[in-house]
Amino acid sequence: MPPILINSVEVDFPFEPYDCQIDYMKQVISSLQNKTNAILESPTGTGKTLCILCSVLAWRQTCSAQHQLQGFARGADVFGINDAVGEGAATEAGTGVPKIIYASRTHSQISQVIKELKNTVYKPKMAVIGSRDQLCLHPKVMNITNQMAKIHTCRAKVKQRSCVHYTNVEQKITDKVFNEIMDIEELVEVTKTKTMCPYYTSRELFKSADIIFMPYNYLIDQKIRKSQNIVLKNAIVIFDEAHNIEKVCEEAFSFELTSTDIANCIGNCDLVIDSLADDSASENDLSKEDVVIMKSIFLSLEREFQNIKINGKGSIIDKETFKSLLTKTKITSENQNLISEVLQKMESVLSINFNNKILGSSLAVLGNFSEMVNLTLGHDEDTGKQYICYGSKEFRPRSQSTSWAWKTKENTLDKPDIIKLSYWCFSPGVAMKDFIRQDIYSIILTSGTLSPLSSFSAELKIPFPITLQNPHVIKNDQLNVQVICHGPDGVELTSSYNNRSNFTYLRSLGSTIINFLRIIPKGVLVFFPSYMVANTCISFWKEKNIFEKMEKIKTCFIEPKSKNECKEVLDQFDKCIREPSDVKTGAVLFAVCRGKVSEGIDFSDVHGRAVIITGLPFPPRQDPKVAAKISFLDAEKRKGGSGLGGNEWYIQQCTRAVNQAVGRVIRHRNDYGVVLFMDKRFSYPSNKEQLPKWVQGSVKVHDRFGASMKEVSGFFKKHNIASTKLSALDPGPSFTKPPSMKYYLFEMNRVDRKGPSTSVMEENVEVTPPPKRICRPEKRESLVTSLRNCDAGDFEMPASLTASQGTSNETDYKTPDRSLRIPKKRICIVREKKADSGLEQLKNTETGAVSKLYPSDKVEKTKAYLAKLKKVGEVEFKNFTNVLKEYRSTNDIEELVKGMLKLFADRRDLVEGLRVFLKPGDIEHYDRYLSERE
Repeated sequence: MPPILINSVEVDFPFEPYDCQIDYMKQVISSLQNKTNAILESPTGTGKTLCILCSVLAWRQTCSAQHQLQGFARGADVFGINDAVGEGAATEAGTGVPKIIYASRTHSQISQVIKELKNTVYKPKMAVIGSRDQLCLHPKVMNITNQMAKIHTCRAKVKQRSCVHYTNVEQKITDKVFNEIMDIEELVEVTKTKTMCPYYTSRELFKSADIIFMPYNYLIDQKIRKSQNIVLKNAIVIFDEAHNIEKVCEEAFSFELTSTDIANCIGNCDLVIDSLADDSASENDLSKEDVVIMKSIFLSLEREFQNIKINGKGSIIDKETFKSLLTKTKITSENQNLISEVLQKMESVLSINFNNKILGSSLAVLGNFSEMVNLTLGHDEDTGKQYICYGSKEFRPRSQSTSWAWKTKENTLDKPDIIKLSYWCFSPGVAMKDFIRQDIYSIILTSGTLSPLSSFSAELKIPFPITLQNPHVIKNDQLNVQVICHGPDGVELTSSYNNRSNFTYLRSLGSTIINFLRIIPKGVLVFFPSYMVANTCISFWKEKNIFEKMEKIKTCFIEPKSKNECKEVLDQFDKCIREPSDVKTGAVLFAVCRGKVSEGIDFSDVHGRAVIITGLPFPPRQDPKVAAKISFLDAEKRKGGSGLGGNEWYIQQCTRAVNQAVGRVIRHRNDYGVVLFMDKRFSYPSNKEQLPKWVQGSVKVHDRFGASMKEVSGFFKKHNIASTKLSALDPGPSFTKPPSMKYYLFEMNRVDRKGPSTSVMEENVEVTPPPKRICRPEKRESLVTSLRNCDAGDFEMPASLTASQGTSNETDYKTPDRSLRIPKKRICIVREKKADSGLEQLKNTETGAVSKLYPSDKVEKTKAYLAKLKKVGEVEFKNFTNVLKEYRSTNDIEELVKGMLKLFADRRDLVEGLRVFLKPGDIEHYDRYLSERE
């Protein structure tokens, strides 16, 4: 692909770019040429990662060329290179070529970005920054569970040069392998083979890197940024998946302090005092006197903590409360640096001397307290206005008290309440202002869900002159979006706070999901508004056997809260999609909006053919922090602020969570899928307008459940996709006419005659009648089931084995329309008709009765074959029937031979005996393929 000229910059793009990709790269290059900030929104699947990498690296390459020319001749401009670089960079002589810092939310997302970088022609020097948890190889350090102890133990070994992995870094860092593009996992593997420390290797590569990858809390958190020596001056900072950046900025500049934390600090002081020799100093110049003074400060702070007046269980208190607490305990802006230094030395002593003996996070509170002091005393008056102070308390029985302070003689307090003081920053602009002070070259924010861009800019408190909202690259027929207002039983689907625990609603929602799982192939993602709602729904479905019915259609997985467990669940989900079982059509993953699954994970193609949203994921209004945020924003709006009001922010949080989940369904230009909103509130114009622009035009609202089923079924048929389960049992749900509500009432009344009216929905979960009765085999399918529809030339199944498979239960319906019934098969050869004994008859038939079931010229061979087959085993029998099913549907003799040899490699008689069931014209081909495989 030849280079593309964009804004005078030659960009090497690996593919023919779409129009929206060219527009995206133009805006990136414009922001760099003018040294300005940019907010760029482009839907998932439009290739924004590849676009931003190619455009920013192309511009940097041009900028590097300009600096080289200036080294030879001042003011030289070859082929308009100054125009390509832009006035912003051209006038910054002597500042050097800007480095690129690429930040995303997680390391898994960063790995995907690095994978895209490998697809380009650009090979910059790169580094990926991570923590010791991910990058340490020393066995002793790896086994330390306490994070602070791990850091200080590592530093001590480095200082003593007792870590062989670290000492090898300086000798082997010049190896050519480190010039290659590697993600964090590949870096660990390479350094492991060379007995090098991945953590310090990445830090060495960081010094000379052109582009550096890291999670964006490494940039926003001042403490981490300082510990990693990350310099932002003259850097191009890219925040990918930036829809979360507001929350991360606020959390980085907020803190909470509890009476338990103070008690742990007192306990830590005692440990340090005990570890120090009398009147002597430690190796890091920490004296016993310093620690005693710190202990007195914490004891004084604990007494003042108990005097804080809190209304009820919690209330907003004066912002100056914490600052006044520090002043009363003699902590001021004049001595805060000295106190921070002492606390840091105490951390070091504790981590080295006590290691894993320190329980929980009691070691971390020293560092946290130091950070709280710096935040409280370090900001100016205007910054202080962006904070809310909230005090709360909870009762703790004395018997459960395990903190250090309750056991010390100095602590004579009788109050058993845990006091918590929360200092919440409600303006992400506080963090962004700190960025601006670092003299950054340019900040670029990009994501698939940033709208509304105007409010985003207003909240971050920095200008973004360049903005972009891109359309999607897919065609209209690749996406089907529906709002399902009612379940199959006519119950309104609304997951409002007052309705989400309603049993009738929960049954109807479960029934709705079951019906769609039948017609959606492969992978399905179901998102709940919160973990609490997810637990309520799934627990109810399990109690009423609704979840069991879902399991019969697709393998069900539930998103865990643990990061490690989540990876395991995703691996199992992927396996079920790639290797579906014989009786299931794929897998369904129940997840939560704002959870781990809702963003940063690629569910492309068959892994995510449908996304189901069960409700609007509003933040809980009763949460004190949410209520305080709404109150804060409303107050700012009344003062004339340009940001969002409280209610606007509240709706926006819900919208972004929904839009992130919706983005799982389309991952590239050729992908396709369905989005189902199972909540009537999505049909309201105000809520539809909040959806992504590429989704809004496809939204259809259905009051009739049958119509939505018909449309989804038709969508997948159009894309030549059918569920494996449905194709094996039935041609599939094809609604020639949507069932009317009269039919639903007829069926409900029919069931009602069997019991009291209150139990209609209790017993009948699935009230949507498919056009043809779907038989769910709860037992193993027999050989006759596999052969029933086989187009064998002179071999016909007798009528006794082609009759109906038993009676339907209350959830299996027969369509009243005779035109939709399954036509009876025409039987040509019948020796003797017997009463219907069901399709499972063959398994229970004695070999002596086979002569009554098959033509006389094949009786002996069939009898002998079935007698052998019944001795093989349950699993082999099941696999055998699947091989025959595949032969029936494809007529592929070669695959049949492969399947038989795989099953019965050591049973030649069973492989050759299959001829009795083959079409006459296929026997010769079967023998030939069989001989070729020998």
